[in-house]
Amino acid sequence: MKRFLTAAAFAAFSSLALDASAQNRTVVSQYGVDNGVAAAQQGRDNRATVDQNGRAHYSRAYQQGRRNILRMQQGGTRNQSVTEQRGDDNLAVTGQEGRNLRGGIYQSGYGNIAGVAQIGNGSIATTEQSGVDNTSAIIQVGNGQDAAVRQRGSNNITVVIQGE
Repeated sequence: MKRFLTAAAFAAFSSLALDASAQNRTVVSQYGVDNGVAAAQQGRDNRATVDQNGRAHYSRAYQQGRRNILRMQQGGTRNQSVTEQRGDDNLAVTGQEGRNLRGGIYQSGYGNIAGVAQIGNGSIATTEQSGVDNTSAIIQVGNGQDAAVRQRGSNNITVVIQGE
């Protein structure tokens, strides 16, 4: 058993030494209750997609590189999503439906776009961007919604729409 764990650890760590120019892609789909996701990518042209349906979900994704794309979708109750991107030309979109949703996107770099859409009650959406030419949009439908946007740099655009 110990040799198996050592071999598995070696394989996992040696996979981190892959060529940084390789095009990576992560797709995670979860259906059910009490699910959690964590994804990390570093390099160029990365993509990550997370789909969760059910209750009590948690997502977290981190990308560092140049032209990253990240999309998260959650349906159910008590879902939470965190997105972090660093680099150039990033796009991050989070869609949530349920109750007490928490969505957050944190970006740093040039030309980033962030979007959070939430349908439900008592939800919180946060976008934070640093850099030049960033765009942020938050759409919330329901009661008791809270939105927070922080942008630094020049030529930034923010749109927040809240309704019942």
